Amino acid sequence: MGEVEIEVVVEVEVEVEVEVEVKVEVKVKVVQIGSIHIQVNSPRKSKSSNHLHHLEASIQSGKARASVYAIVCKEWYDYFEPYIFRRLTLSTKRLSELESNITGSRCHFVQYIWLRFERSVQPDVTRVKFRHDLDALRFNATIFHLFQILSEWPERIVGQPGIALELTAFSAADPDHAMKDTVPDELEGVDLTVDSEPLNDIYEKEPCARRTLTERERNQQFEVHPFSVPRKHPSLTMLRLPVVKLITDLTIRRHMHISFFTHYINYMMNSLPNLEFVTYEPLAPSFFTALRGQNQEAVKNIITKIFSSIRRLQVFEDKPELYGDGIPPGFIYVSDRDGSLGRLVAEVSQDREPEVISMSFIIDAVSFFSDFQTPQISRPHRKVGWLNLTSIVLTSALISPWRSAELPPLLISAARAACHMPKLEIMELYNFKWNFAGIFTYIHDSTGSILRWDSTWEWEFPPEVISVWKEVADVHGTQVFEHEENLIKSPGENEGGWNGDAMSLLRTKRTVVHPITYGNMMDGHNYV
Repeated sequence: MGEVEIEVVVEVEVEVEVEVEVKVEVKVKVVQIGSIHIQVNSPRKSKSSNHLHHLEASIQSGKARASVYAIVCKEWYDYFEPYIFRRLTLSTKRLSELESNITGSRCHFVQYIWLRFERSVQPDVTRVKFRHDLDALRFNATIFHLFQILSEWPERIVGQPGIALELTAFSAADPDHAMKDTVPDELEGVDLTVDSEPLNDIYEKEPCARRTLTERERNQQFEVHPFSVPRKHPSLTMLRLPVVKLITDLTIRRHMHISFFTHYINYMMNSLPNLEFVTYEPLAPSFFTALRGQNQEAVKNIITKIFSSIRRLQVFEDKPELYGDGIPPGFIYVSDRDGSLGRLVAEVSQDREPEVISMSFIIDAVSFFSDFQTPQISRPHRKVGWLNLTSIVLTSALISPWRSAELPPLLISAARAACHMPKLEIMELYNFKWNFAGIFTYIHDSTGSILRWDSTWEWEFPPEVISVWKEVADVHGTQVFEHEENLIKSPGENEGGWNGDAMSLLRTKRTVVHPITYGNMMDGHNYV
């Protein structure tokens, strides 16, 4: 390679010329540096803490690699080591290296683990050969091995962050146009556990057009359809996973292999007692995905097994009908048909006191607020309300141009519930499909409270809805209360071929979908 220059402004300048070849292995990639010209001093002797602050920000935003900086001077290694081991990307083959290389104090540096599981297929044949049983056996061994390693790591001191675990899968047969587990270019190398400019920018991304598939690509999509079918294997119940107290964040985000993890939810939840954040983005049930009640069962397991430590519960059930695929209504199924899951989420969340609830399409707001349909609320021997809740996002089939008459009762029930959310800052209820979109928003901050309605059809708040939400604003201690209605462009009017514009209008989009999912959706990678 050519010359690489790294310059750090310090109190005393020292010039070092290194003409040897250095190889550093980072995330299974070999970085070769042929010549390094360094102007550096020990960080312990430098008084330029401001420069270190900028360097830290560069590392977290993906603009700099700590491992490359660390090799230039041994005296800097103690400073960079926490950044080198902070975020790990693992495969099944790398688990043994995790066990041997991450020991002692290094265990405390790890804050994020992305486990990418490669599925067993034979793509270079006339038809793709799937090996579902082998996948199950291999993943059972992989997840057990990972949990075993993490269960033996030392406990962390109070105030030290836990570990965020993200699970995805991929295969050699994944079509190029599908929503893979890959990261958008804008987020490559970005630490998603901390606030940064690239992370903020991804949620400002404009939706791209959704490309029409060629006949060959449609055939490819159909051929890998078995990846979308959740499969249950008897071996899952044979052995309990080791308990891991270090994992505080579990993410299983939307990608074409999301259904592979459906039946592992219960398996893992039994062994994660300290979860604070859960992000789960399953594919919606339909005739084509062969999903029926599996998503509902998975979310039920999450709800019933989370402990009082839960702070954010985020579930986004991605529906094919959002993208205008021409799927007949009879081929789309509702996960929570009888409303039992919505009522369970409402009941359990009042006991667990989360800060954020975001449940899109998996339940209906009608069932969540069912206890508040009448002024007299009855929950004998149980507390009423969400004492720590600051943000809640739900969807409802009633938000539709053909069911507008049913909207006022829903919004009144939501207002009665909001009176029992003393810390509430925002509530959004929304619904959108390929040909319409509607969003209800209540915002409360230091300047006052406001009701907003944005939809693709004409609708105004009736007086009774305004009155009951004024009472909510009074409970929250506001001095200013306003309301407004806006007409927005229909999803069918944009050139994207799907209603990405409506998704981008959500004020709570940060808690609705994972940033990588959002970036992929805006890039037009919406196909299963």
